Amino acid sequence: MESSPASKIEAAHQLYRDGKHDAALGFYTEALAAAKTKPQRIALHSNRAACYLKLHDFKKAAEECTSVLELDYDHTGALMLRAQTLVTLKDYHSALFDVNRLMELNPSSEVYQNLETRLRTQLEVPSSNTGVRS
Repeated sequence: MESSPASKIEAAHQLYRDGKHDAALGFYTEALAAAKTKPQRIALHSNRAACYLKLHDFKKAAEECTSVLELDYDHTGALMLRAQTLVTLKDYHSALFDVNRLMELNPSSEVYQNLETRLRTQLEVPSSNTGVRS
């Protein structure tokens, strides 16, 4: 008997809550294959990103965030999660790009301003080839 996408999603949510992130990822992936609407696909890519984050697969988490942003360019949750993931991967330039986008969407956010300041400081750290330009 085939289970509906909704039951797969509910099962995935429960597995995620139980800390079974690998199993939840499988159900989210199956549900994504059957997802018909853009909001469903956005939610499922977001859920997959959360699973990858819990599994410490930061590259895949960032890729899932990119999938969300391809569907919704202004998705602040995906931008923030991808920025944080890129920081973990030490890709500060790309993270700063996402934070600047967040600040365009919400210029008054202290969270985004603080993250931008931290990233700019991180990028100012002198590299081993001090001052030599190629």
